[in-house]
Amino acid sequence: MTREGPIKPETYVGDVLKTYPSLREKVKGFFGAECLQCRSNQLESIAYTSWHKGLDPVKVCRELNAALKPK
Repeated sequence: MTREGPIKPETYVGDVLKTYPSLREKVKGFFGAECLQCRSNQLESIAYTSWHKGLDPVKVCRELNAALKPK
């Protein structure tokens, strides 16, 4: 875990969904509902999926990690 958090650009989307189920809606907001059911999410990193959707992977990771922190 870094200062930013456990989710990094090289983290697989499927691992985020499996490890942090509370982030499902956030992932859906970034990448779309189809990403939640796609079997490729086990093979695609946040960096790749962000690039594919035209997003900055560092910002995506920052927001996902921020959502993990207790309020």
